Amino acid sequence: MKKLFFAAIISLACISCANSVEEQHSWTKVIDDQMVTVNTASGVSYTDDTSVTIEITDIKIPVFNLKIDGVKFVPMMPDVNFFISGIQYKLYPSDDTNDPLYGSWVFNEASKVPTVGGVSREEYTLLNLKGNITDNGITMEFDVNFGGTIYHASFGSNDALQTWEAEFKAAAIVVMNSGEGSSTSEDELSLSFSQENLSKQIVDITFKDFRFVAMMPEITFTLFDVPYTLSEDGTQRLFNVATVVPIVGNAEYSQYTMSNFKGSVSKSHVNLDFDIASMNAHVSLADK
Repeated sequence: MKKLFFAAIISLACISCANSVEEQHSWTKVIDDQMVTVNTASGVSYTDDTSVTIEITDIKIPVFNLKIDGVKFVPMMPDVNFFISGIQYKLYPSDDTNDPLYGSWVFNEASKVPTVGGVSREEYTLLNLKGNITDNGITMEFDVNFGGTIYHASFGSNDALQTWEAEFKAAAIVVMNSGEGSSTSEDELSLSFSQENLSKQIVDITFKDFRFVAMMPEITFTLFDVPYTLSEDGTQRLFNVATVVPIVGNAEYSQYTMSNFKGSVSKSHVNLDFDIASMNAHVSLADK
């Protein structure tokens, strides 16, 4: 990017000398990637395909325009195309050529009002708009107060840095069926959710100090890479998995394989139901 910047300046100078006039030099780049939007109140994320266009109309002036096509904060929201003009940037101040941001353009705007269809839309004001532009594309993030809720959006490699965690005290009701009838027991446990990358709709779920029946010792196990979908309003992660195998330490406990794993988790509530065929058991679990 630094080479590109100075090459553009040199090219501009040569043109000016040759023609005795100062001519404009512009630059445009289009990047297709995914934008991850997080509802900061619920912690629920939404990922959607987005196209970003960077436009520099005069290489001598350190500002650029940004077009973001396909903005959505919740699943039911129609795609909105933002145009943000006059974003100021500066060359990243690094002399280390091994620095991954060496030669990039960086920007940090406290507030920018986008236009939609040529009309200024203050309700979509971008807050804390920041990021960098490199030869490989653009990384950026911003906040929007949409409908009274703050949404945090990220585009580019920052997606992998977005995480989500939640922890609950929960109660599980276990119903075991046998030829002699059914029996019911209840147990308390800690339940935690961890998501390392919001651009991938999978979470790890850890059951701590849990037992399926009263006579067994308490165990801690994790369900890795459990897929989910988002509720229509974007506030809940929804589960509907045919089978999932618990992991204790590094070992699979296939004897405790869970089937018909269903339920939901939000910022403040969790409900899960699943069967354990080997034990003829059904487990219903909810936060306390």
